[in-house]
Amino acid sequence: MSSFWLKITAVILMLIDHIGLLFFPAKLLFRYIGRISFPIFAFQIIKGFEHTKSREKYILRMLLLTIIAQIPSIMFLKVAVPNAAFSLNIGATFTVGLLLLYVIEEVNPWAFKIPLFALITAITLFIPFEYGWFGISLILILYLFKDSKIVLGFVYACLLGLYCYSKKSLFPLPAICALLPIFLYNGKQGPKVKYLFYTFYPVHFIILLAIRSVIA
Repeated sequence: MSSFWLKITAVILMLIDHIGLLFFPAKLLFRYIGRISFPIFAFQIIKGFEHTKSREKYILRMLLLTIIAQIPSIMFLKVAVPNAAFSLNIGATFTVGLLLLYVIEEVNPWAFKIPLFALITAITLFIPFEYGWFGISLILILYLFKDSKIVLGFVYACLLGLYCYSKKSLFPLPAICALLPIFLYNGKQGPKVKYLFYTFYPVHFIILLAIRSVIA
C-alpha cells in the first residue's frame, strides 16, 4: 500500500468518524471506525518527516495548519458535542510530535537534547491536545520502532492498552486495526497529494457544518 492510499484511507476514516459524531451521535460504529484514522495519519506524518527536504519548514506547515484549523474545529465541536472540553486540534498533536522527533534527530549534543525533550513533553501535560499523551507517545513509538514490525506491534498494543486503562473504556481499542494498513505500507509514494491533509482537514469541518445547517 502506497503513501497515497494510506492518506486516502485515513481521510475517509476520519470523515466517517466526524459524520457519525455530528449526524449520528448514537451510532457508535461510526466512531469506532474513526479510531483507526489517527495512527495512520501519525505514521504518514513520520514518513513526511523522514523524506522532507526541510524539516523546519515541515514543522512550520503543521503549525500553520493547527492555527488555521483551530476555529473550524472549535465550531464543529460546539455543534457536535456542546459540552466538550476545549482542546487544540490534531494539528497541534502532530506539531509537538514533530518537534520531539526534531530534537531526537537534529539537536546536538545530548546535553541539549534531554532538557529540550523534557520541556516539550512537560508542555503536553498542561495544554489540552487531542489524544493527549497517547497521541504524542504514539508518534514516538511509530518512529523509534519503525524498523521492526514485531516490536512495533507489541509496543503499540501495550500503549493502546494503557490508554484504554487510563480512560477506563474500550472505546479507543479499534485503533489496533491501524496496524494492518501501516504494515502493508510498501515504501512507495504513489500519486503526489502533498497538501491533501492540510486542505481537507479544516475544510471538511466547514462543509459538514454547512450540511448540518441546511438539513437541521
